[in-house]
Amino acid sequence: MSATLGGSPLPPLPDETVPLRPADIDSAARVLAAALADDPGYAYLFPVRARRAQELRALYRMTLADALVHGHAFATRLNGAVTGAIAIYPPGTYPMTPRRWWAQGLRIARIALHTREHSLGLIRFGDVTASGVQTDCWYVEALGVHPSLQRAGRGKRLMAEAFRLVDGGSEPSYLETTKPDNVAYYEALGYDSVRDPVALGRPSDGPWVFPMRRSAVTRVG
Repeated sequence: MSATLGGSPLPPLPDETVPLRPADIDSAARVLAAALADDPGYAYLFPVRARRAQELRALYRMTLADALVHGHAFATRLNGAVTGAIAIYPPGTYPMTPRRWWAQGLRIARIALHTREHSLGLIRFGDVTASGVQTDCWYVEALGVHPSLQRAGRGKRLMAEAFRLVDGGSEPSYLETTKPDNVAYYEALGYDSVRDPVALGRPSDGPWVFPMRRSAVTRVG
């Protein structure tokens, strides 16, 4: 059966879309790091370009490992290689509890080592996002496709997997982006802005976190 999004069939792709395997966490983290390295929020938090990919890989290894236990993660794969990934959490499972932070202790230590002087900015970003996550919503924590393979429908394929979970329970979903161009992309998928953008830096400087929510969809039949 072909995948659909908003009732419309998705274009065929050579990739398979599958649940993420633990063995693919590192590959998926590399893809997410490459996909999101130029997002304004991460460019602000990790200003040293030469280190940013390493810092983001450490961050997303932790995210994906936690999502496999407490949420869901999917990947697109082409000839066995990960080309895109998504992590999504059910309502009430995000932000991470202290016990889950402790379970990720080694990964958190690695992130602190990699980020070094940028740690305070990362904490600020975590505070902004965690405080905004609406507890009645599924939370799309990460979505990215390798830069060389974007704009071919892989992101929509991954979102379709997420929407199967979200819409199966007729529940809303929530996400944030710091890339203004992404706002229209998510609007086309049914998301709307839920409040004013939040500044990561000084209000006059930005960059901005754009919080977005997709209302519950009731399936017919």
